[in-house]
Amino acid sequence: MIGSLLIHEMALKRRAKVAIGCDVASKTSPLLLNSLLFATRERYIEPLLVADRPPGNTEDPGGIIGSEIPAVISPSPWEDLAHLLKEGVVDSAVRGNLSSRKVVQELKGAFGCKNLCRASLLEVDGKLVMLAPVGIDEGESQEDLLEIVTGCSRLASRLGIPFKAALISGGRLEDRGRIPRVDSMLEKTDALVGILRSKGIEAVNFGVEIERAVDEGFTLILAPDGVFGNLMFRSLVLVGKVQSYGACATALPKTFVDTSRSKTSYLLPLILASALS
Repeated sequence: MIGSLLIHEMALKRRAKVAIGCDVASKTSPLLLNSLLFATRERYIEPLLVADRPPGNTEDPGGIIGSEIPAVISPSPWEDLAHLLKEGVVDSAVRGNLSSRKVVQELKGAFGCKNLCRASLLEVDGKLVMLAPVGIDEGESQEDLLEIVTGCSRLASRLGIPFKAALISGGRLEDRGRIPRVDSMLEKTDALVGILRSKGIEAVNFGVEIERAVDEGFTLILAPDGVFGNLMFRSLVLVGKVQSYGACATALPKTFVDTSRSKTSYLLPLILASALS
């Protein structure tokens, strides 16, 4: 697990100021606060909670908010989270359990970008593997997918891992001719592989064989689009319990780590946000 251990070491060394968003009414708030406290006490981060109201005794029985954990209380924490990140008040930010739609919209407006180009960082059998796109509105065109691959290449460099792109399609390569939809997906994937190789990027069309791509050491699993990627993420992480460090927004000039509100711990995204700051 050299790669994952390196992320922890980077976070400990940098101990960045990390903001995390919190919808206090959410049932995951106590889990979020526990993760934030642990990351703080283990010196991975300097914390800042951005919440819609002060946590009460139910969410914060130990009274850590205001004592160990500073907080910004706002009726629109998604706006404050984006503002704090853009203005450099914090080194990085984690969505936490705030609404994805609201946070993503604010970040797009603040940084003037079309998409965040999110790539989820997974640990599979001790290997760090990126999965993208994972936003349902991302990867809709070949141009979008090229931008995502470029961003993932930069992320791999920051993490110190090799970059090899496995493109996933709608069937095995020998399935050509079975149904037109699969043929079209395979053709589009072949075309994208050709473009990536012309740019000096190692890329292979693995069809549907995600397992073979991981076994052969490919560090990016590129889904056909964000809907497929989101389904793959939920299957791997929320059902299969593969460890996830969250999804890094590779299109932003600053570090933002997206999270799923279905997670039971926010520790790894906090650590990644600090490591990449």
